[in-house]
Amino acid sequence: MQLAQRLDLEEPVLREAFPNASIDRAANAVILAGHQLPAGWSHQTTDVAFGFPPNYPSGCPDNVCVRPDLTLANGQPAGNNQGIQTLAGRQWLQFSWHIEGVDWAPTADPRQGSNLATYLIGALNRFEDPT
Repeated sequence: MQLAQRLDLEEPVLREAFPNASIDRAANAVILAGHQLPAGWSHQTTDVAFGFPPNYPSGCPDNVCVRPDLTLANGQPAGNNQGIQTLAGRQWLQFSWHIEGVDWAPTADPRQGSNLATYLIGALNRFEDPT
């Protein structure tokens, strides 16, 4: 299956889980607008983004990005940040966040296996512990 066809199948699944999410097909990226952050961060909300490889879904998305000025509430940088990166024409603060290969299990039906929405759910857990 071609990437465009796969994204056609996944876009409704992603939008059901995250109505503020969109797929930037030119950049191979997902962007979630206005995600509410828990206490402990310097901002109450941030856009969140991640890229996915051209061989998606065989290749798994990797890392997660947020607004470049996001810090811990005390002004210190959060752990596992990899600095400023460019994705989808914007600058982002990238955090290291990975799925183990054995945990990435896409199927022909994206509702039955790993998909962009399940990756985003896992990536957002990174922000529950602001350290």
